[in-house]
Amino acid sequence: MPVSLLSSERFRTFLRYVATGGTSAVVDLSIFTGEIALHLPIRVAASLSFCVAAAVNYLLTSTFVFRTTRTLRGFGLFFVVALLGMSINVGVTVFGAPFIPLGPVLSPVLAKVGGIGVAFLFNFWLNSVFVFASQGQRLTGAAPREGR
Repeated sequence: MPVSLLSSERFRTFLRYVATGGTSAVVDLSIFTGEIALHLPIRVAASLSFCVAAAVNYLLTSTFVFRTTRTLRGFGLFFVVALLGMSINVGVTVFGAPFIPLGPVLSPVLAKVGGIGVAFLFNFWLNSVFVFASQGQRLTGAAPREGR
């Protein structure tokens, strides 16, 4: 009997990731909007806001999505993935903003939303396959097995 997508553990893990990622995206976008309003350069604002959101995201993701113990090594792996995601996020933001003719604040904010979305999918894939898989996780969200 085929397992329904909606009842699969993989889908539930993804939904938890959406919730924690959404929270982190609000943090990212809120800080970014404030920094743009203060006339910080888009690159600087996008990078700073992403770093704060990445720290928040690690705390939430390790606790609620993959249910692992937070470690310095785990945060290091997570942050490496976050830096790759940040390059995507900032790239989409910086290169996309000039194509959205809605003013000096709204244009970069909308480009940032696009950057967050692309980086979100990239980060979920790498986190589920590499970061949390290294702690005994394989997209299940189950507790790691003893002895690993």
